[in-house]
Parts: sequence; structure tokens; C-alpha cells
Amino acid sequence: MAAVFLPGNLQDEATCSVCLEFFKDPVSIECGHNFCRACITKSWRGLEMDFPCPQCREIFQQKNFRPNRQLANMCEIISQFAVPGAKEAPEEGLCEKHREAFKLFCRDDQRSICVVCDRSREHRPHTVVPIEEAAQEYKEQIKSRLDFLKKERQELLEFKSKDDKKSQELLKTIELERQMLISEFEGLRQFLHDQEHLLLSQLEKMEKGIAKKQNENLTELSKEISLLNQLITDLKEKIQQPVLELLKDVTSILNRSNGLKFQKPVPVSSDMKSSISNFSLKTVVLKGVLKKFKETLQDELGKGEKEDLTLDPDTANQLLILSTDLKSVRMGCRKQELPDNPKRFDTNSRVLALEGFKSGRHYWEVEVGASDGWAFGVARESVRRKGLTQFSPEEGIWAVQQNGGRYWAVTSPQRTPLCTGERLSKVRVYLDYEGEEVSFYNAENMQHMFTFNVAFNERVFPLFSVCSTITYIKLCP
Repeated sequence: MAAVFLPGNLQDEATCSVCLEFFKDPVSIECGHNFCRACITKSWRGLEMDFPCPQCREIFQQKNFRPNRQLANMCEIISQFAVPGAKEAPEEGLCEKHREAFKLFCRDDQRSICVVCDRSREHRPHTVVPIEEAAQEYKEQIKSRLDFLKKERQELLEFKSKDDKKSQELLKTIELERQMLISEFEGLRQFLHDQEHLLLSQLEKMEKGIAKKQNENLTELSKEISLLNQLITDLKEKIQQPVLELLKDVTSILNRSNGLKFQKPVPVSSDMKSSISNFSLKTVVLKGVLKKFKETLQDELGKGEKEDLTLDPDTANQLLILSTDLKSVRMGCRKQELPDNPKRFDTNSRVLALEGFKSGRHYWEVEVGASDGWAFGVARESVRRKGLTQFSPEEGIWAVQQNGGRYWAVTSPQRTPLCTGERLSKVRVYLDYEGEEVSFYNAENMQHMFTFNVAFNERVFPLFSVCSTITYIKLCP
């Protein structure tokens, strides 16, 4: 049998409103609406009470439905005549179901409907307005939203323009600072080069003076030695002569030997020793000035204020023994009777400094014992004080330690070995809160050891830990 197009109303009556296909095993529920058995079962799946109709939304207390055999037979007949998946082509601007013009707009369903739809049970409780009125309202909303978005875009464009301008100004300032820095260091290098050349010239002049004096003394001494050699030879020959020959002119040769007076030249060492001593004083002064210059430059070029820290006894573990001036800590052999306040570390052998920081740049120096069992750095204020906790960045601790005869940065998941090249006796700790850095240096030669990059979001405190009775930590004033 050839397939034919069926009227839209007839196909709609044979179509499930859930799956939008011809009914398969249709069932009716208490409100009278029909659905495929599988569709209504799926719609009510997981519900234990209040079963709504998927079409009219009426609520039922029980999950009741009955087979609609007449509808099933009708769907079977209609499916034989209908083109699969085909419906009567809807006309533009007409309701597909009622063939009426769209004159109304349902606010609840957010779609256009006809006057017949408006009278139906489906739309009867909904808010419905004329389609022109709805269109005008939405046009006004769109225009308002459009104006708002244009204003937002303009503000963002203005912000971008201003931010770009400020960024360019900052970049120009940085470039000027770079040129000034290069110029200053170039001038410093030239000054040091000139001073070096001057001092080396003085050394070279002294070297030439010594060589000249050596040559002059050598010439003079050679003449004197030659004269002495000749006189000694003459006297040796005279003393070997027979008596008559010896007595002849003996007075003359004796007078000649007695009349000689030899003068030693001024020693080179006596002549130049004073000049070299004076120059050595310059070298000592230069060494001291350069050392002080380097230390001052390191301190002044952005490493912040040197802090005179003291330890906070209210945070110290009961095993730790603090000095009376609260500047050093070591580990005792037994626990002390101390109040268990919220700030105190009750398990880990740790203590915090009394001073904490939430901004700025700061540094302090720590003297450490030669033996294993110490660690120090910074910790956030909220670091756990109770129970056994790990020494790690995840716990809010950024530190270095000596363990197993080696030095380590306590990183995660594994520690990082530090190549110090020598035994540490004093360490400088730098904290740059806004710069998000905690750095450690060998305070003896300012060799960089390690830097943690940390986005701080709360106050941080210097932290110290001693877990051996044969070592200590001391804060340098």
C-alpha cells in the first residue's frame, strides 16, 4: 500500500508527547493523557510519591496507568498509511497543531501560540500576552542589555588604553633605570680600573726603582771588589819575594793598602722598605674598604631591614631549652612542665620567633651547630601546633636543615641537596613578602644556597627546630 501524507491533527493524536513518535504500547493515566508505556515509566523512574503528568503536570499520589488498546489499534492503522517521519509541512506563521496564526506569546513556555492554544488546558494557567506586546518588551530588554554591554565594552576599552599607557610608562621608567644602572656600574668599573692602574703603576715604579738601585750598587761594588782583588794579589806576591826584594818599596804598598777606605752602598732593602710598607698599608685599607662596600651594597640593594629576633617561649616544645635572652635554643633530655597553650608545639621540637611579618622585606642571621639535627626557615601563622606534622611546604613551612651529614632544602615531594662547598656556621635568611621569596645564603661569603617561591596569604613567622642534644641554633643580634 502506498504511503500517504496524513492530516497533522491525526498524526498529532497518534504521537506520544514525550518521545514525539507514534505510540508504542500506549497507556492512559488518570488525567486522560496517553503515553508510550516506556516513556511514562522512564518519566516516573526514581519517584516514590507525587507522580506528575508530563503533559498537564497534574500530580497523582500513585503510579497508575492502564493500556489503551483502541489507541494502539489506531496507531497501528495510521502507521500503515503515514510516510515514516513525515508530517504535513507547517505553514510559516501558523500554529502547526491548529492552523491558526500566532497572535499570542506564552511567557511560561517562552513560545508563540495561537488563540486556540490559549484556550487549551495546556496553556490555561499560563501567562499569555499579545505577540506584539511580548516582542516590544523583549526588544526593550535587548536594547537595555545591548546598551549595558556597549557601556561595559567601552569601560574595558578605556581601562585597556589607560593600562597600556601606564605599562608603557613603567617600561620607559625601567629602561631609564637600566641605563642609569649600567652607567653607574660602568662609572664604578672605570673608577676601580683607574685606581687599579694607579696602584699597579706604583708597584711597577717600585720594581723599577729596586732594579735601578740593584744595578747601581752592583756597579759600585764590582769596582771596589776589583780594586781589592788587585791589592790582595799584590800583597800576596810581595810577601813571597826574597828579603831584599820584599824590603824594596814595601812602605809604598803598605801605605797603598792602609789608605784604602771602602764604603758599602745603601742597601736596596733599606732604601725601598719604607715605600713598600706604605703601599702595604694602602692594600690593607683597600681590602677593608671593598669588603665594607660589598657588605653595604648587599644590605642596601633591596634585602630589607635586618631583624633582631627573639624566640617566643609560648610556642616552644617542652623538650626545647631557650636561653634567658631568648636568642638561642637547644634540646634537653626530658620534657619541662609548661602550660599547654594553643600556640605551643606539643609534639614536634619547634619554636617560633616572637616577631611575624605580613609585608615588606626582612632578613636575619642564624648561627648553627656543626652536628646534625637542626632546621629553620619560615612558617605561616596557621601552621599546625598539635600532633606530629611533616616539615614541608604543604604544612606551611619553608626551611633548610642539616641531616645525615648533609645540608638540604626541605622541598616536596623530595628534599633538595644543597651544594655549600663547606661547613655552615652562619646562615642569612631573606624574606620578601610581596616578592614571594624566602632565600638562604651562607652568611660568611654570601653564597646563595636556595630560594623558595611562595605566594603568601597570611602572616609568617621565623621557625626553628632542634631535634638533637648535641647541636643548637642561635640568633645573631
